Amino acid sequence: MNDDQIDKNEFKKLLEESDIDIKQILKEKDGKTNDSQSKHYVSVNVSHYDLYNENLNIEFSHKKDGVQNKIIQDLKNLKYKFKFSEILDLHGLTANKAELELNSFIKENYYNNAKYLLVIHGKGLNNKDNQAPLKRLVEKFIISSIHILAACSANKNYGGLGASIMILKK
Repeated sequence: MNDDQIDKNEFKKLLEESDIDIKQILKEKDGKTNDSQSKHYVSVNVSHYDLYNENLNIEFSHKKDGVQNKIIQDLKNLKYKFKFSEILDLHGLTANKAELELNSFIKENYYNNAKYLLVIHGKGLNNKDNQAPLKRLVEKFIISSIHILAACSANKNYGGLGASIMILKK
């Protein structure tokens, strides 16, 4: 047996002893895997402690590390026709119910490979004491979610400071 054959046999033996699924790796490399099977949604729970602080009514933007600044600018200038399933209106909900709805909404769209989502949370103009708890909840949710790459306050056409546009991870 030559050195080349010995190396191949040792490699095969190592592969057999390992937990690596070569067939799965080759399928992934060829792009023949079903993404929905490998995807796993992680629910987000945020603190409701400071949701009722004074509403500063400022523009929101957030991006995960590694996401280019240009992405936020593109989101702010987005001209996209949202499907009905890509829009969530939280008006009139309590913070607890809104958080449940957000998780359900993001999860469904994540598994359906949606790219852009619009969440309408309101500006808090009708709340006493100038509070915007749903707006603050959505912002905290976006920051905490591993499934949202970037988000910002929507442009005027989509609701301005009363809505947020986000990009989901694939």
